[in-house]
Amino acid sequence: MVKMKTVSLFAKWDPKEEFKLGSKDIDGKLTYLGSQVWRNPEVKVINKEKPKIKPNEVLIKVKRCGICGSDVHMAQKDEDGYIYYPGLTAFPCTLGHEFSGEIVEIGEQAISKRTIKKFTAGEPVTVEEMVWCGECKPCCDGYPNHCERLQEIGFSIDGAYAEYIAVPAKLCWSLKILEGKYGDIYKLGSLTEPTSVAYNAVIERGGGIRPGENVIILGAGPIGIAAAKILKTSGAAVCIVSEPEESRAKLAKRMGADYIINPIEENFVERVKELTDGEGAKLYLEATGLPHIVTDDIQNAIWECKGVNSTVVIVARAEQRMPVCGEYFQVKRARIIGSQGHSGHSTFPNVINLMASGLCDMSPMITKEISLNQVPENLKLLQTDKENCKISVNIDN
Repeated sequence: MVKMKTVSLFAKWDPKEEFKLGSKDIDGKLTYLGSQVWRNPEVKVINKEKPKIKPNEVLIKVKRCGICGSDVHMAQKDEDGYIYYPGLTAFPCTLGHEFSGEIVEIGEQAISKRTIKKFTAGEPVTVEEMVWCGECKPCCDGYPNHCERLQEIGFSIDGAYAEYIAVPAKLCWSLKILEGKYGDIYKLGSLTEPTSVAYNAVIERGGGIRPGENVIILGAGPIGIAAAKILKTSGAAVCIVSEPEESRAKLAKRMGADYIINPIEENFVERVKELTDGEGAKLYLEATGLPHIVTDDIQNAIWECKGVNSTVVIVARAEQRMPVCGEYFQVKRARIIGSQGHSGHSTFPNVINLMASGLCDMSPMITKEISLNQVPENLKLLQTDKENCKISVNIDN
């Protein structure tokens, strides 16, 4: 039996009194409402058996894996010991889902979607985190991010804080197009997943923008910063990012933001009116995870600015409710859109193509590099540290 090193999370199944099992929950094992169920999380570096592939899978030697805010929130507990992350979870589970690596073993039915050919040994790839079935009604209707049988790599099935991972070939996308254009394609390739989450939010779900329109992003975490880069590349005339943390604000500016608003020190609505000549924005992205705090700013900006027909996209995960005034949205012909995941709609290949073109070099988002052994301590660090944007785990170290 061949063993490999992993970073795995353990937690106790201890549902809150008001929690009721949903139709897709599995008692004692899996839930779609993690923060209502899982208690006292503990992250450990342990050895697990090296995975064996099925005919439709490939085995990947993991090269890079980014630390996501979701990983941090699964490892973080509130005053009652419950995890912060509100979504699909099943523990124990190896964490990590923003990854790239090299194919080392190929199942006999493992076909590349891009070429309709078999993958090759040594091929560099990145992988969708949403494991969709392709057979349920949402999948057949073209909504794989909302699969009825959804599993998620690093959330409900073992992820990529590991030396090797076996995944369905249908989730893999080749990174060969990046060869010769970037020094470390695995480093950049591991940013495909978070960039695709941002792309799905602002382009697919939010509908994108016409060149010359304005955009406003609340929160300069990895998703907000990636969205700023994508929207500025799409032709945004004015890209405004609201962010109080100085280091993240500077990175947002480097990645395409024209202006930064510090909502703690400035009047958000008045500053938006000033920077857009009273027009406001076509698209607003909520990427803070604090909808109960920032929603008033967004609504007031929509109400007080001259523009109509704007879209508010909710991409950050949070269980708090949003206070919404329907009158504001009716009069201004505005709408609120939810965005989950990154699969389908050519999102992954489009993001990789954008990176290859040189229009979207996302590598500045990586602000720190660590080894696999250092993941647990950095998951704790990121619970309070707001300076780092994306910490990249070099699995070979």
